[in-house]
Amino acid sequence: MLIIINPYANRGDSKHQIDLALQKLSQSGLDYEIKLTEYRGHATELAAQAYRDGVSVVAAAGGDGTVHEVANGLLRAAEGVEGTIASALAVLPIGSGNDFSWGVGIGSTLDAAIAKLRRGQTRVIDVGYIEPDTAPSRYFVNIVGAGFDARVNIEAHKIKRLRGFAIYLAAVLKTLSIYHRTPRTQLHFNGSVLEIPLFMGLVANGPRLGGGFLAAPEAAQDDGLFDLCLVTDIGRFEALPVIPKLMKGEHTTHPKVIMARAPEVIFECAEGFPSEADGEMVGEEIYRMKVSLIPKRLKVVV
Repeated sequence: MLIIINPYANRGDSKHQIDLALQKLSQSGLDYEIKLTEYRGHATELAAQAYRDGVSVVAAAGGDGTVHEVANGLLRAAEGVEGTIASALAVLPIGSGNDFSWGVGIGSTLDAAIAKLRRGQTRVIDVGYIEPDTAPSRYFVNIVGAGFDARVNIEAHKIKRLRGFAIYLAAVLKTLSIYHRTPRTQLHFNGSVLEIPLFMGLVANGPRLGGGFLAAPEAAQDDGLFDLCLVTDIGRFEALPVIPKLMKGEHTTHPKVIMARAPEVIFECAEGFPSEADGEMVGEEIYRMKVSLIPKRLKVVV
Protein backbone atom coordinates (compact mmCIF):
# COMPACT_ATOMS: atom_id res chain seq x y z
CA MET A 1 0.00 0.00 0.00
CA LEU A 2 1.21 3.50 -0.87
CA ILE A 3 -0.14 6.41 1.15
CA ILE A 4 0.22 9.77 -0.61
CA ILE A 5 -0.02 12.59 1.91
CA ASN A 6 -0.77 16.17 0.92
CA PRO A 7 0.80 18.34 3.67
CA TYR A 8 -1.09 21.37 2.28
CA ALA A 9 -4.56 19.85 2.71
CA ASN A 10 -7.22 21.98 4.42
CA ARG A 11 -5.38 25.19 3.44
CA GLY A 12 -2.16 23.91 4.98
CA ASP A 13 -3.85 23.43 8.37
CA SER A 14 -3.69 19.64 8.35
CA LYS A 15 -0.52 19.07 10.41
CA HIS A 16 -2.43 17.85 13.46
CA GLN A 17 -4.55 15.52 11.30
CA ILE A 18 -1.46 14.20 9.52
CA ASP A 19 0.30 13.53 12.84
CA LEU A 20 -2.81 11.77 14.08
CA ALA A 21 -3.06 9.72 10.89
CA LEU A 22 0.59 8.65 11.16
CA GLN A 23 0.07 7.64 14.79
CA LYS A 24 -3.04 5.61 13.99
CA LEU A 25 -1.38 3.99 10.96
CA SER A 26 1.62 2.94 13.04
CA GLN A 27 -0.76 1.13 15.39
CA SER A 28 -2.86 -0.42 12.60
CA GLY A 29 -0.66 -3.36 11.63
CA LEU A 30 -0.90 -2.35 7.96
CA ASP A 31 2.05 -2.70 5.59
CA TYR A 32 2.50 0.65 3.82
CA GLU A 33 4.88 3.20 2.37
CA ILE A 34 4.40 6.96 2.67
CA LYS A 35 5.20 9.69 0.17
CA LEU A 36 4.56 13.42 0.62
CA THR A 37 3.44 15.64 -2.24
CA GLU A 38 5.70 18.59 -3.01
CA TYR A 39 3.75 20.53 -5.65
CA ARG A 40 0.43 20.63 -7.49
CA GLY A 41 0.08 17.55 -9.67
CA HIS A 42 2.67 15.56 -7.72
CA ALA A 43 0.05 13.17 -6.33
CA THR A 44 -0.98 12.34 -9.90
CA GLU A 45 2.61 11.47 -10.79
CA LEU A 46 3.11 9.37 -7.65
CA ALA A 47 -0.16 7.47 -8.17
CA ALA A 48 0.61 6.78 -11.84
CA GLN A 49 4.01 5.35 -10.91
CA ALA A 50 2.43 3.27 -8.16
CA TYR A 51 0.03 1.76 -10.69
CA ARG A 52 2.89 0.95 -13.06
CA ASP A 53 4.75 -0.63 -10.14
CA GLY A 54 1.80 -2.90 -9.36
CA VAL A 55 0.89 -1.35 -6.00
CA SER A 56 -2.43 -2.88 -4.96
CA VAL A 57 -3.82 0.05 -2.90
CA VAL A 58 -3.01 3.74 -3.30
CA ALA A 59 -4.40 5.96 -0.55
CA ALA A 60 -4.97 9.70 -0.85
CA ALA A 61 -4.39 11.42 2.51
CA GLY A 62 -5.89 14.85 1.98
CA GLY A 63 -9.10 16.40 0.72
CA ASP A 64 -11.06 16.13 -2.50
CA GLY A 65 -8.28 17.79 -4.49
CA THR A 66 -5.80 15.12 -3.40
CA VAL A 67 -8.32 12.38 -4.20
CA HIS A 68 -8.83 13.97 -7.62
CA GLU A 69 -5.09 13.94 -8.34
CA VAL A 70 -4.56 10.37 -7.13
CA ALA A 71 -7.55 9.08 -9.09
CA ASN A 72 -6.29 10.83 -12.23
CA GLY A 73 -2.87 9.26 -11.79
CA LEU A 74 -4.32 5.75 -11.50
CA LEU A 75 -6.79 6.19 -14.33
CA ARG A 76 -4.31 7.77 -16.74
CA ALA A 77 -1.73 5.06 -16.09
CA ALA A 78 -4.39 2.42 -16.80
CA GLU A 79 -5.56 3.89 -20.12
CA GLY A 80 -5.78 1.17 -22.72
CA VAL A 81 -6.57 -1.50 -20.13
CA GLU A 82 -10.16 -2.74 -20.28
CA GLY A 83 -12.50 -3.06 -17.30
CA THR A 84 -11.85 -2.27 -13.64
CA ILE A 85 -8.26 -1.16 -13.08
CA ALA A 86 -5.95 -3.23 -10.88
CA SER A 87 -4.96 -0.68 -8.21
CA ALA A 88 -7.60 0.34 -5.67
CA LEU A 89 -8.11 3.89 -4.40
CA ALA A 90 -8.31 4.51 -0.65
CA VAL A 91 -8.87 7.78 1.19
CA LEU A 92 -7.71 9.18 4.52
CA PRO A 93 -9.97 12.25 4.81
CA ILE A 94 -7.97 15.18 6.19
CA GLY A 95 -9.14 17.93 3.82
CA SER A 96 -11.59 20.79 4.12
CA GLY A 97 -14.48 19.14 2.26
CA ASN A 98 -14.00 15.36 2.07
CA ASP A 99 -17.11 15.11 -0.10
CA PHE A 100 -16.03 12.08 -2.13
CA SER A 101 -15.05 10.17 1.02
CA TRP A 102 -18.40 10.93 2.62
CA GLY A 103 -20.43 10.14 -0.47
CA VAL A 104 -18.77 6.85 -1.40
CA GLY A 105 -19.19 5.40 2.09
CA ILE A 106 -15.71 5.82 3.59
CA GLY A 107 -16.92 8.48 5.99
CA SER A 108 -15.24 11.64 7.24
CA THR A 109 -13.13 10.35 10.15
CA LEU A 110 -9.64 8.86 10.25
CA ASP A 111 -10.73 6.03 12.56
CA ALA A 112 -13.39 4.88 10.11
CA ALA A 113 -11.06 5.18 7.11
CA ILE A 114 -8.22 3.23 8.74
CA ALA A 115 -10.63 0.54 9.95
CA LYS A 116 -11.75 0.12 6.34
CA LEU A 117 -8.16 -0.06 5.14
CA ARG A 118 -7.57 -2.90 7.60
CA ARG A 119 -10.71 -4.71 6.45
CA GLY A 120 -9.74 -4.30 2.78
CA GLN A 121 -13.23 -4.47 1.32
CA THR A 122 -13.62 -2.71 -2.03
CA ARG A 123 -16.46 -1.29 -4.06
CA VAL A 124 -16.28 -0.79 -7.84
CA ILE A 125 -17.48 2.64 -8.95
CA ASP A 126 -18.05 4.60 -12.15
CA VAL A 127 -15.82 7.55 -13.01
CA GLY A 128 -16.31 10.57 -15.23
CA TYR A 129 -14.19 11.99 -18.03
CA ILE A 130 -14.39 15.61 -19.16
CA GLU A 131 -13.25 17.02 -22.49
CA PRO A 132 -13.31 20.85 -22.42
CA ASP A 133 -12.38 22.80 -25.53
CA THR A 134 -10.01 25.25 -23.82
CA ALA A 135 -8.39 23.08 -21.14
CA PRO A 136 -6.83 19.61 -20.86
CA SER A 137 -9.12 16.60 -20.50
CA ARG A 138 -9.24 14.85 -17.12
CA TYR A 139 -11.05 12.28 -15.02
CA PHE A 140 -13.22 12.99 -11.99
CA VAL A 141 -14.82 10.85 -9.31
CA ASN A 142 -17.35 13.14 -7.63
CA ILE A 143 -18.88 16.23 -9.31
CA VAL A 144 -18.18 18.56 -12.23
CA GLY A 145 -19.61 22.06 -12.02
CA ALA A 146 -20.23 24.78 -14.59
CA GLY A 147 -21.08 28.41 -13.89
CA PHE A 148 -21.84 29.59 -10.35
CA ASP A 149 -20.42 26.53 -8.62
CA ALA A 150 -17.05 26.97 -10.37
CA ARG A 151 -16.98 30.65 -9.43
CA VAL A 152 -17.62 29.65 -5.79
CA ASN A 153 -14.61 27.36 -6.04
CA ILE A 154 -12.44 30.27 -7.21
CA GLU A 155 -13.58 32.42 -4.29
CA ALA A 156 -13.16 29.54 -1.79
CA HIS A 157 -9.48 29.25 -2.67
CA LYS A 158 -9.01 32.91 -1.74
CA ILE A 159 -10.30 32.34 1.82
CA LYS A 160 -7.41 31.66 4.21
CA ARG A 161 -8.78 32.10 7.72
CA LEU A 162 -11.73 29.72 7.70
CA ARG A 163 -11.67 25.93 7.67
CA GLY A 164 -13.99 23.12 6.62
CA PHE A 165 -17.57 23.77 5.53
CA ALA A 166 -17.33 27.42 6.66
CA ILE A 167 -14.99 28.10 3.71
CA TYR A 168 -17.58 27.02 1.16
CA LEU A 169 -20.56 28.66 2.85
CA ALA A 170 -18.68 31.98 3.00
CA ALA A 171 -17.63 31.56 -0.64
CA VAL A 172 -21.24 30.90 -1.72
CA LEU A 173 -22.49 34.05 0.01
CA LYS A 174 -19.67 36.17 -1.40
CA THR A 175 -20.13 34.81 -4.92
CA LEU A 176 -23.85 35.58 -4.85
CA SER A 177 -22.93 39.25 -4.37
CA ILE A 178 -20.41 39.46 -7.22
CA TYR A 179 -21.42 36.86 -9.82
CA HIS A 180 -24.74 36.46 -11.54
CA ARG A 181 -24.31 35.19 -15.08
CA THR A 182 -26.99 33.10 -16.79
CA PRO A 183 -25.66 32.63 -20.35
CA ARG A 184 -27.78 30.80 -22.91
CA THR A 185 -26.46 27.26 -22.84
CA GLN A 186 -27.31 24.21 -24.88
CA LEU A 187 -27.18 20.89 -23.05
CA HIS A 188 -27.17 17.71 -25.12
CA PHE A 189 -28.15 14.55 -23.23
CA ASN A 190 -30.35 11.48 -23.67
CA GLY A 191 -30.80 12.27 -27.38
CA SER A 192 -32.32 15.69 -26.73
CA VAL A 193 -31.17 19.31 -26.63
CA LEU A 194 -32.15 21.58 -23.75
CA GLU A 195 -31.44 25.30 -24.17
CA ILE A 196 -31.68 27.34 -20.97
CA PRO A 197 -30.19 30.40 -19.26
CA LEU A 198 -27.75 28.43 -17.10
CA PHE A 199 -26.85 29.81 -13.68
CA MET A 200 -25.27 26.54 -12.50
CA GLY A 201 -24.89 23.11 -14.02
CA LEU A 202 -23.70 20.11 -11.99
CA VAL A 203 -22.86 16.67 -13.36
CA ALA A 204 -22.80 14.43 -10.31
CA ASN A 205 -21.30 11.00 -9.84
CA GLY A 206 -21.62 11.47 -6.05
CA PRO A 207 -24.21 13.28 -3.93
CA ARG A 208 -22.31 16.07 -2.12
CA LEU A 209 -19.97 18.99 -2.80
CA GLY A 210 -18.63 22.02 -0.96
CA GLY A 211 -18.24 20.20 2.35
CA GLY A 212 -21.96 19.83 2.97
CA PHE A 213 -24.19 20.73 -0.01
CA LEU A 214 -26.33 17.76 -1.09
CA ALA A 215 -26.60 18.87 -4.69
CA ALA A 216 -27.56 15.43 -6.03
CA PRO A 217 -29.04 13.55 -3.08
CA GLU A 218 -29.96 10.47 -5.13
CA ALA A 219 -26.63 10.13 -6.95
CA ALA A 220 -24.87 6.78 -6.70
CA GLN A 221 -21.33 6.13 -7.92
CA ASP A 222 -22.14 2.72 -9.37
CA ASP A 223 -25.47 3.08 -11.20
CA GLY A 224 -24.08 3.88 -14.68
CA LEU A 225 -25.65 7.35 -14.76
CA PHE A 226 -24.79 10.90 -13.79
CA ASP A 227 -27.32 12.95 -11.84
CA LEU A 228 -27.70 16.40 -13.40
CA CYS A 229 -28.65 19.43 -11.32
CA LEU A 230 -29.34 22.41 -13.57
CA VAL A 231 -30.27 25.79 -12.10
CA THR A 232 -31.77 28.28 -14.53
CA ASP A 233 -32.21 32.06 -14.26
CA ILE A 234 -32.65 32.30 -10.51
CA GLY A 235 -32.27 35.80 -9.01
CA ARG A 236 -29.85 36.69 -6.20
CA PHE A 237 -32.56 37.19 -3.61
CA GLU A 238 -34.43 34.15 -4.90
CA ALA A 239 -31.27 32.07 -4.50
CA LEU A 240 -30.63 32.92 -0.83
CA PRO A 241 -33.46 30.81 0.63
CA VAL A 242 -32.43 27.92 -1.65
CA ILE A 243 -29.02 27.62 0.07
CA PRO A 244 -30.31 25.89 3.24
CA LYS A 245 -32.45 23.64 1.03
CA LEU A 246 -29.34 22.74 -0.97
CA MET A 247 -27.57 21.73 2.23
CA LYS A 248 -30.37 19.25 2.97
CA GLY A 249 -30.99 18.08 -0.60
CA GLU A 250 -34.43 19.69 -0.57
CA HIS A 251 -33.88 21.96 -3.60
CA THR A 252 -34.79 19.39 -6.23
CA THR A 253 -38.44 20.48 -6.60
CA HIS A 254 -37.68 24.22 -6.88
CA PRO A 255 -39.19 25.66 -10.10
CA LYS A 256 -35.79 26.99 -11.22
CA VAL A 257 -34.06 23.61 -10.72
CA ILE A 258 -34.04 20.82 -13.31
CA MET A 259 -32.96 17.34 -12.21
CA ALA A 260 -32.18 14.62 -14.76
CA ARG A 261 -30.05 11.51 -15.28
CA ALA A 262 -27.80 10.66 -18.21
CA PRO A 263 -24.56 8.78 -18.98
CA GLU A 264 -23.22 11.70 -21.04
CA VAL A 265 -23.85 15.44 -21.37
CA ILE A 266 -22.40 18.16 -23.60
CA PHE A 267 -22.41 21.83 -22.59
CA GLU A 268 -22.25 24.44 -25.38
CA CYS A 269 -22.23 28.16 -24.60
CA ALA A 270 -21.12 30.99 -26.91
CA GLU A 271 -20.43 33.30 -23.93
CA GLY A 272 -18.25 30.79 -22.11
CA PHE A 273 -18.42 29.54 -18.52
CA PRO A 274 -16.03 28.58 -15.69
CA SER A 275 -15.80 24.93 -14.69
CA GLU A 276 -14.41 22.83 -11.84
CA ALA A 277 -14.03 19.11 -11.21
CA ASP A 278 -13.89 17.63 -7.68
CA GLY A 279 -13.15 21.14 -6.40
CA GLU A 280 -10.21 21.66 -8.78
CA MET A 281 -10.46 24.35 -11.48
CA VAL A 282 -10.76 23.10 -15.04
CA GLY A 283 -10.87 26.52 -16.72
CA GLU A 284 -12.41 29.98 -16.42
CA GLU A 285 -13.66 30.32 -20.01
CA ILE A 286 -14.95 27.12 -21.56
CA TYR A 287 -17.30 27.13 -24.53
CA ARG A 288 -17.88 23.43 -25.10
CA MET A 289 -17.43 20.59 -22.63
CA LYS A 290 -18.28 16.91 -23.03
CA VAL A 291 -18.75 14.88 -19.85
CA SER A 292 -18.83 11.09 -20.21
CA LEU A 293 -19.34 8.28 -17.70
CA ILE A 294 -17.02 5.25 -17.67
CA PRO A 295 -18.84 2.44 -15.82
CA LYS A 296 -17.28 0.12 -13.24
CA ARG A 297 -13.77 1.53 -13.72
CA LEU A 298 -12.28 2.10 -10.28
CA LYS A 299 -12.06 0.04 -7.07
CA VAL A 300 -12.41 2.04 -3.84
CA VAL A 301 -11.60 0.71 -0.38
CA VAL A 302 -14.79 1.14 1.62
